[in-house]
Amino acid sequence: MTKFPEISTSALCFHYLRTFNNKKRMDDIKKVGLLAGSGMMPVQIIKSCRERGMDIYVIGLLPFAEEATFADMPYTMAKLGEAGKMLKAFKNNGVTDIVMAGGIKRPSFKELIPDWEGTKILAKLAMKKLGDDGMFRAVIDEIESRGFKVRGIEEIVPEMMFHEGIYGSVKPSSDDMDDIERGVVVAKALGGVDVGQAVVVQEGMVLAVEAVEGTDMMLSRAAIVKKQGKSPIMVKIKKPGQDTRTDMPAIGIQTIEQLKKYGIGGIAVEAGGILLIEKEEVIRLANESGIFLIGLKI
Repeated sequence: MTKFPEISTSALCFHYLRTFNNKKRMDDIKKVGLLAGSGMMPVQIIKSCRERGMDIYVIGLLPFAEEATFADMPYTMAKLGEAGKMLKAFKNNGVTDIVMAGGIKRPSFKELIPDWEGTKILAKLAMKKLGDDGMFRAVIDEIESRGFKVRGIEEIVPEMMFHEGIYGSVKPSSDDMDDIERGVVVAKALGGVDVGQAVVVQEGMVLAVEAVEGTDMMLSRAAIVKKQGKSPIMVKIKKPGQDTRTDMPAIGIQTIEQLKKYGIGGIAVEAGGILLIEKEEVIRLANESGIFLIGLKI
């Protein structure tokens, strides 16, 4: 008989302790500044902050964020290179803590068109010859050197984090659990060398791994090579040492739609390491599509 993960007493104690610590951290936050890219994650953060009575000011990053999303609240639209404009807007509006959320694509230097403050920061980054992770950490250092505190999304909206256990009514089979175990091993190896965060497995065979091309392309490759019979599964975990202040992995409605499109039977994610966007709608769609959704302690 297949044993499915349940929320244990120790897990509940950890959950309440983390919730208490998160509340203490949030009590220290006077006003949140949101650097918003594309997608639903910024929308969810704004909604959650409002529901809890947290004051929030938004900077929509062009051309990724849609201005109409912030029409009923205080906001500024700015290009990625306009660091001076962003920092001034946050300071003038009493922001103490900054969180980054939503999709952006790394632009070329030609596309940035930086202001004077942005030019100084870019010059520093160029001299350091940093990769993506190092660059993000350097940007955080620059922001915090100006008196702000950069927070991870899980600190602002802890309820968006995956917890351990099964979501919805669809449960993985014992064969699915075997594939999940295999996927976790492979995903850990990928993350350890900073390649990707996800893998697709079918009956112990790795069909595709995630690299720079993203989840959709990985799933499309898996659909081409999958065998008849048991549906493949997807595993997604956080990279070891990943700085979640700038790069917190997440799944949402689009993820479930992709799984359905490419015939993937379910997804296992790292509890405490992945965000779940639009939880209720994701669970409803997964149930309708016969797709399981499970959070695992890695």
